[in-house]
Amino acid sequence: MSTDDHQAAIDARQAQLRNWCAVLGGIGAVLSFLAAFRAFDAFSFGGLFDTFAPRAGTLNGGVAMLMALITIGGAIVVRRSPSLGSALLYVGGCGGFLACGGIWFIPGIITLVAANMALWAIADPFTHPRDGSAGSKAART
Repeated sequence: MSTDDHQAAIDARQAQLRNWCAVLGGIGAVLSFLAAFRAFDAFSFGGLFDTFAPRAGTLNGGVAMLMALITIGGAIVVRRSPSLGSALLYVGGCGGFLACGGIWFIPGIITLVAANMALWAIADPFTHPRDGSAGSKAART
């Protein structure tokens, strides 16, 4: 197998991973958006921000809504830039769990799985389309 065929196979796999990341990130974003609406009506979910809010649930709901919007942004961006999408999905998944606690468990897990998959979809930064990867170039010399 030539290096061009190998690189084409890697590029196809990364494109497929980006699509799956977008799907999982979208599912996590929708579920986190629903959890954020629930956080507005809650008395207390045991989240980190419960002690600072004037009424329990308002600050948690606001932070959860912001994290849901960040998660939606990560799901949209992940196909174009997997590194930025992964960072946004991590922030949305972890920040929402800190704001809401247990209600964010399922959306957070799905979002973090998508963020980890997006890390696998990042292209090799040392690859040049004409020369191939840096490792194959070093092996040829």
